[in-house]
Amino acid sequence: MSFNNGNERRKLNAEWEHFRVQYREAGMSEDAIQAMYEFDLSVLNSERAYAANTVAVGDSYNDDDARKAADLKQYGAAITVTDTYHETKSRFGWIGEIEDERLLSALESLSELDLKILTLYVYAGYTESEIASALESKRITIHKRIVRMTMFLKNF
Repeated sequence: MSFNNGNERRKLNAEWEHFRVQYREAGMSEDAIQAMYEFDLSVLNSERAYAANTVAVGDSYNDDDARKAADLKQYGAAITVTDTYHETKSRFGWIGEIEDERLLSALESLSELDLKILTLYVYAGYTESEIASALESKRITIHKRIVRMTMFLKNF
């Protein structure tokens, strides 16, 4: 049976809803909890890549087996959608969920600081002022970087 990425992600996120509560009650910091989640997500992505790139090899192969294997491969290709695996920086695991290949490529070309700002602004919903405070920077600097990234992504 093939790897069902959506189902596996749902299971992981359901587990992590409980884990987050337990870890908070145990006194762990949000950063430590997030780091553990991102590690588990990277393991899931590795398992997905392994499943997508691994083929079972039988002991003996004759022409009939080869024909059946080819038919099965053709059938599998007809009913499945190929999920292109991209190695992303583990702190920015959400980028791996982007399906548009051009957008994904553009995001992966951004600097780590730009990705951090983009993650806080778009994915986590922080304001420019909150990001500036967290990064010990000026709000106008953050604003200019966001505008520059927006223009870059629109033109990419």
